[in-house]
Amino acid sequence: MEESFGDRYEKALGLVEKGAVKCYLFHPSGRVIWEVQGKDSTYQVMSHTNFCNCDDYYFRVMSAKKQLCYHIIAQKIAFALGRYEKEEDNDVEYERITRRWKKTIK
Repeated sequence: MEESFGDRYEKALGLVEKGAVKCYLFHPSGRVIWEVQGKDSTYQVMSHTNFCNCDDYYFRVMSAKKQLCYHIIAQKIAFALGRYEKEEDNDVEYERITRRWKKTIK
């Protein structure tokens, strides 16, 4: 992993060790959203599409300068090791939980 991702792997591993990865599972839909607490903010990670809403994703991953941001790598490591917080909620809570990642356009 280190060969592929360099210092991003180390940063991601640090997040996992700090317990900065959380999984929300919604019922009855089965929707899953991951949350990763990064250095500056909390980011939404969608593991099935390898999406993260951090700036690094937008500026380096989408422009193919990097494969993944370290938040996505942290989510993948946490999932593989079973080292993440899990919260199960009813679907009615989905909007409340995801609201923090939505930007209002005026």
